Amino acid sequence: MQTDGFTIPVSIDRFTVLAALLAILGLAAFVSGVVDLARQRKFRFFRLGGSLMLLLCGLVVFAIAGWAQTYRALTHNELVAHIQAAPLVGQPQTMSVTYTPVRDGQDGVPLTYSVKGDEWLLGGDVLKWQDYLNIMGVNTGYRITRLQGLYQDANDERTKEHTAYNLGGTTSNVYTFLKNHATLAPFVRAVYGNYVAMLPAPGVTYNVYVSTSGYWTAAR
Repeated sequence: MQTDGFTIPVSIDRFTVLAALLAILGLAAFVSGVVDLARQRKFRFFRLGGSLMLLLCGLVVFAIAGWAQTYRALTHNELVAHIQAAPLVGQPQTMSVTYTPVRDGQDGVPLTYSVKGDEWLLGGDVLKWQDYLNIMGVNTGYRITRLQGLYQDANDERTKEHTAYNLGGTTSNVYTFLKNHATLAPFVRAVYGNYVAMLPAPGVTYNVYVSTSGYWTAAR
C-alpha cells in the first residue's frame, strides 16, 4: 500500500483469519444451541457439546496463530533496496554507487551515481505504528528519500565537497503533518528520519531492509 510517497507493507496471515473464522463459527453455533435450549427447554447434548468443542478448538488454533502472527509482525524485515558501491580509481574519496529499489520483492530499475565521501549513506522517512497495528499485519511504513556520501573524519565532513541525490521526490505532507501533530494520530508511535551507511566494497551487494525500528543493511 502507498500513501503520499510512503510504502506501507501489509501482511495478513491467512491461517490467523481462518482460525478466527473457526472460533466465530463455534461461538455462533454454541449461542444458537443455548437459545434453542431456552426456547424449547430441550437439552441437545451433541449440538451443544459439538458447538462447544468447535469453539474451544477455534480459540486454541486462533491463540496459536495469533502468537505466530505476533512473532512474525514484530520481527518483520522488509527488503527495500540493493546497494553496490566501489571506489573510483584515481579519484580519492569518490565512489560509484548503484541503487536498486525493491518493492513487493521485485527489483526496480538500477540507478548509478558518483558519490563523494568515504561511505555511502541511504535512508529517508520512517512511519512507526503502535505495536497492535504491527500485530494486525500493518508493517513499518517507509519512504527512501536520499542517497549521499559521508566522510568519516569530521574535518573532511565540514570542509570537503558533498554529493546528495534526491530519491523521494517532494516533501511528504503525511510526514510533515504527523511530525507537527503527533497527538492527533494515536495509532502512530513515531515518525523520524533514519539512515544506514557503509564503506564501498567492490563485488559486494548490500541488502537494505526496514524493520520495526527503521533501516538496516547487511551484505547479501
